[in-house]
Amino acid sequence: MTAAHLLARRALALAGVVLVSSIVFGGMLWFAPGSSAIHDQADSFPGWVVFFWTGVATWDLGPSYRGIGVVDLVAKGAARTLPMVFGALALSLSTGLVLALAFGDRLRGLGRAARALVHATSLVPVFLLGYLALVVFAVPPEGWQQTLAAVVILALGDGMLTDVVLVLDAELRELQDRDFVQSVRLRGGPVALRLAPHIALPAAQLAAGKMTFLVGGVLILEKVLGIQGIGLMGYQAAVQPDFPLLIAITVFATALVAATHLSVDVLRVMVDPRVRKDRRTEVRA
Repeated sequence: MTAAHLLARRALALAGVVLVSSIVFGGMLWFAPGSSAIHDQADSFPGWVVFFWTGVATWDLGPSYRGIGVVDLVAKGAARTLPMVFGALALSLSTGLVLALAFGDRLRGLGRAARALVHATSLVPVFLLGYLALVVFAVPPEGWQQTLAAVVILALGDGMLTDVVLVLDAELRELQDRDFVQSVRLRGGPVALRLAPHIALPAAQLAAGKMTFLVGGVLILEKVLGIQGIGLMGYQAAVQPDFPLLIAITVFATALVAATHLSVDVLRVMVDPRVRKDRRTEVRA
């Protein structure tokens, strides 16, 4: 079985997850009291499912409660939210890798105190860090400072940085004992360059696993900081209620998480030839 077939099967499985999520969540709202907004879009629930995915394919999901197109609102919110989410992932992974390397090599004497400081800071909830940013650091209600504060808070809070440091530190400790690393170290070569390909996949898996938490965290943070992203839009859609917009945001978030996991599968095929070898062996057997 080729790598393309493996990825195609994985992509179909994740697409199925997104489809099922739209059916389950859409069904909950279809049969909920006061859901006339989506009842106006179709005569039956199966008809609404067809209407929804036809709208996704044609980039037209109709108007929201505000009279603005649902697709336009989701695109506008995603343009604010996605840079913060991916920026937080990049910042957390890079900071966690630096700290894991430092704890292992250069902070042996201060390792416990440094770890305790990092963990204590990271375990502060995202909403509390958001309030501290507003009250203590006087983050303005808009502009690049607001976005930067959101990226730092998401990369740090709710144990995000702690989990990253713990996972990467464990991976690095295991790799440090490998023969090829010892050989590079004895020759005086760049150990970090040799470790990079081997740490890329665990880091990507960690990022994919944290995507769900970041999507939930950004909803809270956007509410606290007043950022007009997809998280705040989802909250407002639930309160109003704006069911067409709420369903679109939910399916978008599910698709985002699924796409992240698919990206990890692509990276696994690229960096780990054993995946293809093992699958070919299974087919021959």
